Amino acid sequence: MSSCFAGCFGGISASPSSVGKVKLCYWPILAKNIAPALAMEIGGYDWEEAPGPGSKGTGDLWAEWLEMKPSTVWGFLPNLTLQGGKTIGSELAILQFLARKAPALAGSNDEEFRISQELMHQSEEIYQKMTAKVPTAMAKDKSADEFKKFWEGSDKLSHSNAQGLLVYLDQLEDFYKKCGGSGAKFTSTGTTVGEIKLFATLYLCTLIQPDVLAKHSNVNAFVKNFLANPKAKVVMDEKMKGKIQYFIAPP
Repeated sequence: MSSCFAGCFGGISASPSSVGKVKLCYWPILAKNIAPALAMEIGGYDWEEAPGPGSKGTGDLWAEWLEMKPSTVWGFLPNLTLQGGKTIGSELAILQFLARKAPALAGSNDEEFRISQELMHQSEEIYQKMTAKVPTAMAKDKSADEFKKFWEGSDKLSHSNAQGLLVYLDQLEDFYKKCGGSGAKFTSTGTTVGEIKLFATLYLCTLIQPDVLAKHSNVNAFVKNFLANPKAKVVMDEKMKGKIQYFIAPP
């Protein structure tokens, strides 16, 4: 075991079974629930979805959310409740915890750990841009011009706060080559938490525009290969079935 992994995982019970049954709470949409669900399924966790906004059937998701919000860790979802009642209160913290208990999700060595971390945090940057620039099922009136600037933005010299989606896709394509990616995987497994987070983020983009990755061959192949994973299929075809598409194109 590498020095990083000895430091990160030494002295703990690095086994999903040691965690017991965990419960993921989120809105009935496709967004920040995808990556944790995939990580739990791929990591071999005993997990289920917990009641979230909409589960009471009142038809008023917002009112149901306001009722449960004070009991969340940081006032937002997802939350992951562990056996015993302790709760982890954000997507990235959840992913890191899951990788701590199932080290294969973190990467097989220091280099794969680095690659995974880079992908996870870059994916979150893309997600935050989408939150700011892309209309959603709950906020359909966002600026079409701002969406277009982000969605079609390709200027690699622009400030990072104005960087467009095509720049991010170019960067991911280059990163795949630089880190020695092969077989449509950035790491040996293709299922580290960073790759899981990347897939989840890019998948949301394909729901808006199915061919958005077409000009980025390695990134496109990565998403298609991930979707073919049997455990990913369980999540995407069964667990996520019926959930609302959150990010949408402007009218």
